[in-house]
Amino acid sequence: MRFVFLIPDFLSNPVHVKLMDVWHRRFQRSSLLRRAVRHPLMFAARYISGGSLNIMRHCNVARSVGADAVMSTLWGRDDYGDLRIHDLPFIRWKDRRKDDVCILPDIGTHFIDDVKGPAVAYEQNPTRIYDDFNWRSSRVTIWTDSPFMLELCHKVYPGKHIPIVPNIIDNETFPFIEQEDREQGLIFAFPRKGPDFIDATEAAYAELGGKFWRFERVHGLTLKQLAKEFSRPQAMLASADIEGCALPPQESMASGMVVVGKNARGANFGMVHRETAMIGDTPQAAAQCLVELEDLQLRKKLAHNGYDLIKRYFPANEPSAFWRENLKKWS
Repeated sequence: MRFVFLIPDFLSNPVHVKLMDVWHRRFQRSSLLRRAVRHPLMFAARYISGGSLNIMRHCNVARSVGADAVMSTLWGRDDYGDLRIHDLPFIRWKDRRKDDVCILPDIGTHFIDDVKGPAVAYEQNPTRIYDDFNWRSSRVTIWTDSPFMLELCHKVYPGKHIPIVPNIIDNETFPFIEQEDREQGLIFAFPRKGPDFIDATEAAYAELGGKFWRFERVHGLTLKQLAKEFSRPQAMLASADIEGCALPPQESMASGMVVVGKNARGANFGMVHRETAMIGDTPQAAAQCLVELEDLQLRKKLAHNGYDLIKRYFPANEPSAFWRENLKKWS
């Protein structure tokens, strides 16, 4: 028995990236086209998503507890380079075996009907929950990762049992660092998610007379670069309207940063106001939270509470237990 984890091929060629832009903008939501167009370029990534990173981590944890587990892309190449999490073996998707247990991402569920054995649709993105496969089949399992995602999945797959599986937070890559050992007043923001909210929050904070926090926008870093940068700020601004697996807020909590901003309609499920984070769903509310977070003692409380909450998702904890159970289930 082998576990095969499918993720998109990674694109860096500018022409390929342009083709993907057109595909995603015009055709990606068409179930008919998703089923019909099987060229690898049409199932590829222009950037590495949190969902793909999470799938890589699941493969690594599965291997750590004794599973025969491999990554897969349509081309069978590992083009992720420094963007990947672990040095994992890759196979071509068409080289899978009939008795493989295949775990597919939400953007690849249209391949599930090609799988002969057990298949898992791993739903991590709220904008990409498709019904383009025989999800009612007893050989098909659906996973998701938060109460928010579970509610959405039940609307698309009514009557299907859908477990919430643990995200995996790499505490070795993102070790805990105390607030006092970080750069005072530095807050990270990710402009790929909600740039207008970031700008408006910064402006609202200045209007309140705030001078403690200085904003640094982070984009386009490899995982190693991001891990190094995560040792610096005292806070992270959650700015997305909607989230999937919501890894950045959870990785921030693991590393000792205070998370402040949007809870993304509940997708950032680790955010409990004034307990593990500060929730401000408007720029004005987030700015007021930042004023309150000028208090070191409040930041220390939230940083430690956030860490205590999120450590359940460290590889040696719930993820390892989850994969031991999977080995029993499918053996």
